[in-house]
Formats: sequence, structure tokens, C-alpha cells
Amino acid sequence: MRGASARCRACLCLPMLCFVIVPAVATATKTVHAQRRALDAREQAFVAQATSDDAMQIALGKLAMTRSANPRLRALASRIVSDHAALNLQFAKLASSSGHAHGLSPQAISAMKAHLESLHGEAFDQAFTGMMVWEHRKVIAAYEVAAKTSADPTLRTIAMRGIPVLQGHLDAVRALMAQSSSAEQRQENE
Repeated sequence: MRGASARCRACLCLPMLCFVIVPAVATATKTVHAQRRALDAREQAFVAQATSDDAMQIALGKLAMTRSANPRLRALASRIVSDHAALNLQFAKLASSSGHAHGLSPQAISAMKAHLESLHGEAFDQAFTGMMVWEHRKVIAAYEVAAKTSADPTLRTIAMRGIPVLQGHLDAVRALMAQSSSAEQRQENE
């Protein structure tokens, strides 16, 4: 009898425990989400700029993967596409958790893409690498500011982790430009 009584009490306690624990967990979860601070206007502007840049780098990188005459540039373009897609995914998660949309500028992307689509071979490679240097220098500066000044720890982390990735792209593009330049000089000297 004693065993049956203990089992009966356990059977009654378990459902009652659920009535206490489930609401407590739900309240704690709501509190954590409520404590997530909204991004300020400066942070929102950075996220919009960074995601627009990611979208452009992805679009132009895909174009370079098919248009470039240089296999090294095509490989770099593939890396740029995958790295910027990963960065964009991090920003999308941040934007959805903070209740903000992250933006794209289709007009700017279309204009640059249209310009590159009109080029082939070496002319394409030169225009693409020039755009990549300019864009990466601009966005690295924005990432550095966000990494130093953002009050949002997630945004700061994304920015800090993104800087070496972007710097790697910039360094690789510059190295390709230097190789191309020295190859041209050798051809002129022959």
C-alpha cells in the first residue's frame, strides 16, 4: 500500500510540477528576448550598409566566377561569394532577433553588375579588381567603427570577426593586381 501511495503522489506531483515549470521557463525566455536591446540608428545604418555590400559582393563575385579570364581571380571570387553569404546570414539573424530588416540596394548592384557584364577578359578582371579594392576598403572602415563603437555585443562580434575576412579579400585582390601588373611589365619588356 505504501508503494502505491508514493506512486500516486508522484503521479499527482508531476502534472503540478509542469504547471509551475513550464510557465517559469516561458517567462524566462520572454525576459531574455525582451532584454535584447534594439539597435540604434547608427547600428541599423551599419547593418544596412554591410548587408547591401554583401549582396553586391555576392552578385559581382558570381559574375566574376563566369567572366574572369584568370583562374586565380575566379577562385577568389568563389571565396568572396561564400564569405559574404556567411556574413549576410549573420546579419540576417541579428536583424530578425532585434526586430529590424536588413537592407539591399538593388539599383547600385544592378549598375555595377551591368558595367561588368559589358566587359570581357582582362578588361573585366581590371574593372572587377578595382571595384573589389574600393568596396572592401570602404566596408572594412565601417566594420572597424562598428567593432569599436557598437553597444550591441552581437553586432560588435560580427564586425570584429568580419574584419580579418574582408582584409583577406582585400589583400588577395591586391596581390592579384600586383601579379597582373608585373606580368604586363614583363610582356612590355620582351
